Amino acid sequence: MWRWATETTVGRVALLVGAVAVVLLGSAALAHFAFDEFDSYDAALWSATLHLLDPSTLQDDEGAAQRTIGVFQVVTGLVLLVGLLFTFVSEVVGRSLERLGQSDRPVRARNHLLVIGGTDLTGVVTRVVATEREASGIERLVVLAPESARESREQIREDLADAAGGLRVELVFGDTAGDSGFELAAAARARAILVMPSTGGQVPAEAADVEVTQSGLALLDHLRERQAKPLVRLLFRRGRNVDASWDLFPDEWDAIVGDRTVSAVLRTAITRPEALEKLPGWLAERGRIGDFAKLTGAAWEAAARESRPLRLTIGGCGVNAAALMEDLAQVGAGRFAVTMIATHEAFDRYLGSEEPSGVRVELHEAQPNDPEEMRRQLVDSRPDLVLVTPSPLAWNPRTADASATLTAMHALRALDGQTPLLAELFLPETVRRLPDDPRLLAISTLRSVATAVALSVFDPERAAELERRLSADRANS
Repeated sequence: MWRWATETTVGRVALLVGAVAVVLLGSAALAHFAFDEFDSYDAALWSATLHLLDPSTLQDDEGAAQRTIGVFQVVTGLVLLVGLLFTFVSEVVGRSLERLGQSDRPVRARNHLLVIGGTDLTGVVTRVVATEREASGIERLVVLAPESARESREQIREDLADAAGGLRVELVFGDTAGDSGFELAAAARARAILVMPSTGGQVPAEAADVEVTQSGLALLDHLRERQAKPLVRLLFRRGRNVDASWDLFPDEWDAIVGDRTVSAVLRTAITRPEALEKLPGWLAERGRIGDFAKLTGAAWEAAARESRPLRLTIGGCGVNAAALMEDLAQVGAGRFAVTMIATHEAFDRYLGSEEPSGVRVELHEAQPNDPEEMRRQLVDSRPDLVLVTPSPLAWNPRTADASATLTAMHALRALDGQTPLLAELFLPETVRRLPDDPRLLAISTLRSVATAVALSVFDPERAAELERRLSADRANS
């Protein structure tokens, strides 16, 4: 009870009002019953009220008893009413006005694209959406971000403005898994909705995918109550989490799976890089597919002549490692001899097994961005093809990309002129800063996922066709 009275707004108000009431009733009773100063208790209570509210009534008091009680009542009124109660009320009103000023107005939009959740991918998605704007007919993008991101409002607005082109973008903050947020962002009037994790990449994949599932289920109830049927896409980070939860969602909804999307592109680059030319927009702006395809084809031919598996050396162990191993296993685990240069911490976090999905991985514990260590490991493993990937131990894509960039640069210096190098990085701008080397092909995972999102939202038939093509490429590799 005491905790409620001191730690809640209602409790504190009740405590102050109670204290004022005790002073009024007690002092009036003392004046009337103990000192017989007033003709009735009502008169004593009225006098006490006047003293609490108006100190000037002290001049009407007569006698020591009235003056003593009157001074006590006036002082109590100044302390409790003016000093505490009125101050408290003004602070509550001020905070309410401040919250009202910060609250977002409901979106007045229809047939818009609504992005619900975190802002990690929003800038990249916005840029892809802007390029597809004329073909899609969508002129407006609404982003419903979590309240936790409100402090970054200006930075988010700046990122969205830089990527928007002629697209009209509106940013609001609210509950990303509740009716209040969905109403704020006009979800029922949207043409298409994309649900992403609210906390972004700084949380484990399982926690992020649970957030997407919760938001998706709340959105499903919201849309059913309003009989709305926009196109809905959910962005998951791990394919196994989609497999576990997808029966909860309608058949007409679809999932974009981050690790499977990226692993499909990586597997295609390793096994049939020429097929990447059929995936417009999935590669970043560094590398020539033709040159890389020739070197990769020569590597496969050399392995075939020597009747051995392709020697694949991976520098780093990242978020898509497990999905890539699944893809390679479906191509044929025996076709690859995989050496991984990574720290045990990264390996345990993202892979955790030396035979994931049946692919045998030989772990060499080392820092892949150490030039001497990288050179020594490449000499020992004699790779036909090298894959460099970020190994983020804390979610900072720029830092992870910087470390992977160093690894790629050290590898290029250590390799001969005929060994191809595939680089997987997070950010498109990091990819564009890599050197123009005929051995190098680089992809941005964020751009690959954003492109998959845009295709799924704006051209579902083409997205399904590309998915079938990727599956066929895996079967024919």
